[in-house]
Amino acid sequence: MRSIERFERRNLIGQGSMGQVWQSWDTLLKRPAAVKIINPERLVERANSISPEMVAARFCREAELGARFIHPGLPLLYDAELTGIPTDLYMVWELIVGQDLAQLLAAEGGRLPINRALSITAQIVETLVCIHADPVVHRDLKPSNIMVTEAGRTKLLDFGVAAIQGSDYPRLTQSGQLLGTVAYMAPEQFLDRGEIVPQTDLYALGCLLYEMLTGQTPFTGDPVSVMDAHRTRMPAPARELRPDVPAGVDELLMSLLAKDYADRPASANLVAERLAPYSTPLTPAQHLASGEDSPVGESTVLPGAPAQLPVPIRIVQAQALADAGHFGDALPLYNALATELAATPGNTRQAAECRAKAAWCHQRLGNFEQALTDYTALSAELTSDTPAEDPLLLEVRSRVGLVQAASNRTGEALAAFASIYPLLTQHLGHDDPLTSEVRTVFNRLNRLGGGSFPRPSAAPAQQAT
Repeated sequence: MRSIERFERRNLIGQGSMGQVWQSWDTLLKRPAAVKIINPERLVERANSISPEMVAARFCREAELGARFIHPGLPLLYDAELTGIPTDLYMVWELIVGQDLAQLLAAEGGRLPINRALSITAQIVETLVCIHADPVVHRDLKPSNIMVTEAGRTKLLDFGVAAIQGSDYPRLTQSGQLLGTVAYMAPEQFLDRGEIVPQTDLYALGCLLYEMLTGQTPFTGDPVSVMDAHRTRMPAPARELRPDVPAGVDELLMSLLAKDYADRPASANLVAERLAPYSTPLTPAQHLASGEDSPVGESTVLPGAPAQLPVPIRIVQAQALADAGHFGDALPLYNALATELAATPGNTRQAAECRAKAAWCHQRLGNFEQALTDYTALSAELTSDTPAEDPLLLEVRSRVGLVQAASNRTGEALAAFASIYPLLTQHLGHDDPLTSEVRTVFNRLNRLGGGSFPRPSAAPAQQAT
């Protein structure tokens, strides 16, 4: 596979009809990643199967969509190779630590506590508001495409069969081809060249919520029977199967499952408004109480990391956990180290470094508000007595902008990047990983328009050590 040697593929963590996803390690940037390639089986011509060329086209379309969005409910696309033969193509995504909704439902016995189901649904709706505004229809909402992080944040995966509305984009669907998963497909998806609209995703959202609340999908049986039921039958109201479901939630749910998309809510925004009175964001502790593995609490002592070990050893332990993607385990270690070091004269710098690492763990866990609060506070403290070119201060100020971008605070992120980017190029260099990351996100926010940064013809000033 061309130009992928820098990524050590370690474990196969996901496989579908179109792609394979590998837990990987970026040997250049020293961070975990998820590398997606085309499933080799899809590159073999078979009767009644989508052609390898069409598979490759969809793969490239997914990468284009991945680069388009920056939202807390979507993973970040780090890199991609979209030229060459199909076996050369790959995408490099942010590695999401957690479990998918199918695994979560199985662990919970098939259904979730009502407040938790509504919290997950509300987060998915936030993501749909973002993509539908572009306008993109995901077209394959299902439990295995919804990741739930260790902090309880949802991430919507896999735009491999997404539909882009508008005449500027070629249609990548063959006549008579069904795209999606039957148990969650809207009636219009079973029509030959049927119209795909944002309400198509809202129907699938209704199927997901129904399953989370009742422990079963709206319709069960063989695929043909399920297809027919989607077109002709209404499922039993959720309150009949679970009487403690609020009446307003049941009414919203049944409207999402309307046969005619014109009878469903007009937009994801309206769904969010109707859901708001019933959904309250859950803390990691509440997720733990409801049965989900969540980040280790700050007072927890991890096996093998007793407090009496020397500080340098515990710092390396925390680093090893974070490098392996175990951010929930690394976080309490960094918090404890930061507190201990801050109370010890002469260790202010190490304490600040551990605080920055703890904020990074929050960022990787999807706790963007906490990460932004911690980065901002640390940046203010460092700015008061640290030179502007200090590597830690450059890192922290850059992370403020990156978290703002991930939190959809575009204006604040652009202002942060405008102030830090010249310092990064001057003191770290144009090709430094942090400079490159800031530049990539800055340019994405500008849609690669007039605000993008060309590469200079000569090397910038000295490299920081």
